[in-house]
Amino acid sequence: MDRSNNKHKGSLMFRKLVSNLSFSPALVGQLGFYAKRLRQEETTRRIGLIFTALALVVQSFAVLRPPESANAANGNDFVRGGVSSMSQFVSYYDSNHNHIKDFMNTVGVTRANLLNTTQTTLNSKSGVLSYGFEKHFSTGSGEHMYQFPLAGGGSDIVYYRPLSLWDTGSNVKTGSTYKAWVGTSSKGMWFAIIANCGNFATKSAPPVAPCPPGTIGTYPRCTSPPVAKPTPKPVAPPPAAPLPSPAPMPTPPPAATPIAQCGALSITPIGKLYSLNGSASASGGASIIRYKYQITRDGKNVFSESVASSSTSTSTAYSPPGPGTYTATLVVETSLGQKTDSECSKTFTVAPPEVCALNPSLQKDSPECQPCPAERTIWIKDSRCSAKTIETKKATNITQGNVDASTVIAQASDRIVYTISIENNGLADATMTMEETLTDVLEYASILDNGGGTYNDANKTLTWSNVTIKPQSKQSRNFVVQLASNISTFPRGYSNKTSYDCIMTNTFGNSVSINVNCPAPKQIEQITSELPHTGVTENLIFAGTVASIVIYFYARSRQLKTEVRLIRRDFNAGTI
Repeated sequence: MDRSNNKHKGSLMFRKLVSNLSFSPALVGQLGFYAKRLRQEETTRRIGLIFTALALVVQSFAVLRPPESANAANGNDFVRGGVSSMSQFVSYYDSNHNHIKDFMNTVGVTRANLLNTTQTTLNSKSGVLSYGFEKHFSTGSGEHMYQFPLAGGGSDIVYYRPLSLWDTGSNVKTGSTYKAWVGTSSKGMWFAIIANCGNFATKSAPPVAPCPPGTIGTYPRCTSPPVAKPTPKPVAPPPAAPLPSPAPMPTPPPAATPIAQCGALSITPIGKLYSLNGSASASGGASIIRYKYQITRDGKNVFSESVASSSTSTSTAYSPPGPGTYTATLVVETSLGQKTDSECSKTFTVAPPEVCALNPSLQKDSPECQPCPAERTIWIKDSRCSAKTIETKKATNITQGNVDASTVIAQASDRIVYTISIENNGLADATMTMEETLTDVLEYASILDNGGGTYNDANKTLTWSNVTIKPQSKQSRNFVVQLASNISTFPRGYSNKTSYDCIMTNTFGNSVSINVNCPAPKQIEQITSELPHTGVTENLIFAGTVASIVIYFYARSRQLKTEVRLIRRDFNAGTI
């Protein structure tokens, strides 16, 4: 505002000086002073123009080359960090990176098939199966192992599962969208290459892989045991960042009349739990005493909890006993009495659990919902299945009273005991290797007691070798992990959405998922995954506008300086 007035006054002064030169020649001194000030202003605006140009250069880097995610790569990726073009993926194929070429040869995809793909987008709800090098989900969820031979001898293993299993947050209902290249194999099979991880995808199970020369049968039941390469080493997480200091609560303005009211009640599903978040307000000398949460189903009270707090917000967690429609009500006890309103009563519905595709009498997450290793389309306990061993696991949070760890939210420094078991329902001894993959767990915790197993830091696994299980008996192994004292705020994975997602998930027969109480930055990340996209066009329009304004004022100061110089010359020559 002041600069605009100064410019206006300066323009008036310039006109006044020029119009009065013929009447008062002494004004030429003031005109010289004015010219000096214009030179200073031109210098200032020239510097401003230079800095504006530098700022636009920096902005162009942000527009034309946006920053990459700090967690863009994962050990599950066919190509760590993904690919930007099919020609780049073909270069990895030609070098047989991560045995990509051996895998493609097994499933019937040639180099020509890759070059004939078309770029498009995939939705995770379209029935697509994605492949990767790491085991993440249970077989009951639809994840299966695929073993294939290597050209140089031996074999490797990948896992395939529904692409929708990677969905999190709001994408669970709508599905996630992925950039991909889609094509058809030489045998007519639909396939895709997903850009952000380079992973292979199909819409049907892959063809059965033949065993290497000199052996009989098909994978995974070759007569000679295959040799699998180690899983690629995952990126080590950075040191945990300290928790941010809470912002000081502002002092409420004094109110003439005491007021207290129930603000709102929100319900957020977190796995099998439902987080009840209540808020209230009090002013004018009124105070909040406690929050009373109550949940009813079919007119019967199924949950009540009272939280003593004078804060403006509290929360609690509830684990529904089964499917149905529930009504949650919040009553806030204040110094003015009990307060509630329509915003403090919410209804939510718990859907019936999904059934096991292999045996509809079981739930999808049942430890017994596993396929027969020799025939993936039948149940493991089917009479036609020759395999007679079943893998199961459970987790207990011993810090929170020895409760099922999947039913509570794990806090910093909590200790969790995992128990993995193998049951032999056959008629002969079974000698097996028990292996537990802890990649996802160790993002938020560390091993406190390995339970006698051998830990491999390269692939984050605990292994118990040569475990002999007698017929009709079970062998179990326990190990303990402890959550970090400061929960990591490392961002969620770009190619692997389950990496640093505030949930510790691992699988041994069945999957166990434990929710982690992450700090505020991670909670914000879950609600708002990224800032709004302004796009290249909007950024260029903004940059052009700013540049035009700066150039205009710089040119104007140069023009005034030239005019003053011409007037002084004409005055000295006697023209004026």
